[in-house]
Amino acid sequence: MKYISLKKYEYIYHGKSDDEYSRRFNSYDSVKVGVDIGSNPAFFVVTREIQEKALQVHKLDKIVLKLCNDLPAEAIANYMLLCLINEIQITNSIEGVHSTKKEILNAYNKKGDRFSGIVGKYNLLVSGESIPLKTCQDIRNLYDELVLSEVLEESKDNMPDGKIFRKDITYVRGRNIKPVHEGLFPEENIIDSMKKSLDFLNNEDGEILYRVAVFHYLFGYIHPFYDGNGRINRFISSYMLTRELEPVIGYSLSNTIKEEQALYNKTFIDCNDEHNRGELTMFVDMFLDILVESIQLLISALESRSRSWKKYNNNIKLLPFADRKYFPSLYKILILRELFATKRIDISELKEEMKISEPTVRKLLSKLDDSGLLIKETSERSYKYGINLDKADEYLN
Repeated sequence: MKYISLKKYEYIYHGKSDDEYSRRFNSYDSVKVGVDIGSNPAFFVVTREIQEKALQVHKLDKIVLKLCNDLPAEAIANYMLLCLINEIQITNSIEGVHSTKKEILNAYNKKGDRFSGIVGKYNLLVSGESIPLKTCQDIRNLYDELVLSEVLEESKDNMPDGKIFRKDITYVRGRNIKPVHEGLFPEENIIDSMKKSLDFLNNEDGEILYRVAVFHYLFGYIHPFYDGNGRINRFISSYMLTRELEPVIGYSLSNTIKEEQALYNKTFIDCNDEHNRGELTMFVDMFLDILVESIQLLISALESRSRSWKKYNNNIKLLPFADRKYFPSLYKILILRELFATKRIDISELKEEMKISEPTVRKLLSKLDDSGLLIKETSERSYKYGINLDKADEYLN
C-alpha cells in the first residue's frame, strides 16, 4: 500500500490512526528529530521508497562526476558560472524579487553591489570553504551577508528586531499571498527550535540527505526572519548538499523547487497539520523527489553539451582555415564558450587565453567573419564574439 499521511489514514480507516501513529513513531525505521511540530514531537520513517531515492541520488552523483571529468576544466568552470547565475535568479524570483542575469554577473565580477552577498556565498559552494552553521548566531550572520541588504531594499520594516531573529509574528504565505502558516513566536521559541534543528542538521550519524530535507522543512516552519527565509533556506540546503555531492548539483535545486512549487507548498502545509502529529515522512520523500529530478535535469543538460562538444571538437579540421596556425585553438575557445558559458568573449580575453597579440586576434576574427561563422554582439561599448554553431554544422555536414 502506498505510504499515506496520518490525516488521510484516519479518513480511510476511521478510528485506527492512533494505532498507526504508534506503529510508525515507535518503529525501528523511525527517526526522532528533537523538535516539536505544534504539540507533537517531529519524526519521520525511513521507508523503502525513501531509501531507494537516497540511493538513486548517490548513483546520479557519480554520473555527474564522470561527466564533469570528461569535459575540459574551462567548460565546467564556465558552466558552473552559468548555473550559479540561473540559480540565484530563480531563488530570487521564488520570493518575488526581480533580478537580471546582468545584475548577478556584475556582482560576480565585482562591478555592482546589488546581490553581491548572495553571489559571494553561492560562489563558495565550489571553493570547499566551510561556512559555520552550528549556532543561531551563525544563521543570523549568514542572513546578514546573504540577503539582508536586498531585504531592506524591499522594506526597512523587515529588519530583524530581536536578539538574533525577529520578535514579532510573521507568516508563511502561499502563491496567492494568503497566509498558510504562522512562524514560531516569541523569539525564545524560535531560538530554542533553531538550536535543536541545527543539532539535527549537524548530527553526522544520520544520512545527510535526510538531515538536509528535514532541516529544510524545519527552517520554513520556524520562519526566523520577517523576509528572506526562502532564499537563505535554499542556500543552506545547497551548501550542505555540496559537502556530499558534486558542487554543480548545489546550483540546480531552486529551479526544480520552483517547477514543483504547488506540490512543495502542499506537502509543507500537510506536515504542519496537527492531524499528522509531527510526521515529516511526506516532506522527506518529496524533497528527495525534487533532488532526484534536479540532478536528472542537470545530467541531461551536461550530456547534451558534452555530445555537442565532442562532435565539434572532433571535426574542427572540417571548418574553414582549420589547417592554419591559431585557428584550431580559436575554434575550441569559441565553441566552449558557446556551449557552456553565460557570455561570449571579448578581444582582450581572447588575447590572454591564446597568448597572442591583439592585431593577430583581429585578423583571425576577420577571417571567421568572412566565412559567416563569427557572431559579433555589442556589449557595454565593446564587442563580444561567439561562433555560429548552425553555420558550423553546415561545414561539418
